[in-house]
Amino acid sequence: MFHNRHTLFPDLMRRTLLAACVVVIGVLPISSIAATVEHATLDEALAHIGEHVPTGVMQGKALPFSTLMASLAQNRVVFVGEIHDRYDHHLHQLAVLQGLHQRNPKLAIGVEWFQQSFQPVLNDYLAGKLTEVEFLRRSEYFERWGYDYRQLRPILAYAKANGLPVLALNAQVELTRKVSEGGLEALSKDERAQLPPTIHPADADYQARLRKVFEAHSQDPQQFERFMLVQRIWDETMAYNAAKYLNANPEHQLVVLAGVGHISDGVGIPADLARQLPGSKVATVASSDSQDAAPAVDYTLLTAAVDLPPTGKLGVLLDTQGKGLSISALDKNSAAAKAGLQKGDRLATLEGVALKNMSDLKLALLQHQVGNAVKMTVERAGSTDLLAYTVVLQ
Repeated sequence: MFHNRHTLFPDLMRRTLLAACVVVIGVLPISSIAATVEHATLDEALAHIGEHVPTGVMQGKALPFSTLMASLAQNRVVFVGEIHDRYDHHLHQLAVLQGLHQRNPKLAIGVEWFQQSFQPVLNDYLAGKLTEVEFLRRSEYFERWGYDYRQLRPILAYAKANGLPVLALNAQVELTRKVSEGGLEALSKDERAQLPPTIHPADADYQARLRKVFEAHSQDPQQFERFMLVQRIWDETMAYNAAKYLNANPEHQLVVLAGVGHISDGVGIPADLARQLPGSKVATVASSDSQDAAPAVDYTLLTAAVDLPPTGKLGVLLDTQGKGLSISALDKNSAAAKAGLQKGDRLATLEGVALKNMSDLKLALLQHQVGNAVKMTVERAGSTDLLAYTVVLQ
């Protein structure tokens, strides 16, 4: 994952990988320079925000957070960008959300993290009809988004505690997968109807930035066109769903939480929304480690990296296309390899919990920290019995 102003674009490659049903489990190192905090509850996250009030920057000048909030409160829509795996960015999103909600109780939250067909599941969770585990399973969170859910938990907990609607804005991965393979013409009539009527092409600057990232991985011009089209589908769909809610709820302000690449440089979701809701006042905000590296947004929040304690990891690449979870690759120094697991093994259980999909595995790993020894069983070609191993998580 690249941590720069256009971090969304490497994320496109990551989600293309997810769309192909191949998932990395624990191969990225935890930053050695980030502060580590233990936030198990919303109150702990809010206390941290209160003790670390972010400093705003507008056009190179420092802006007290209270002044920033007063300015943002004048907008119908506030976009708050994130690098998906930066917990400090999500804490800043929570800080902005709380600050705006204190000024306007008629507030809704739109998020990139959930796809639109799972809105009923999200509604049921916020209404207390589902446990968190049920919610994560039924929303297919780990299969479809996959980032550490603990980083998002305080935001959803805040929405739940305050009765705020949360909108699942994103397009279905089934549709974007088809488009990436065969263009819009690959969609059926019913599938095409699930996307906005018009998908506007990217402007020249946007195309140039996308091309730089794409050409580091491929030189296929046809595939680039589809890669760019999928990006535009994400932007347009999120803007379309946001506009639909705002038109139906004219008294509400909306806070949209999405990857910084979707909201910066005057393109992406804000530009698409402006076409659909001309005259609506919007603002863009994003976190940055320094003013020099700040993304092109209206307001910047200065930050420093903050991590949650790492959960234990296996260090394998998993293929989910066939039955269950099969190891497609593992490093010789990974926890799995040191324990004796091999390429081709299908994960069967972890501490007695059956592992049928990514949700099963991720939920099981959430319970264990680095250094914990867990008992696993796997199926291996040529063996009629499950093989048992003790894995010391890394």
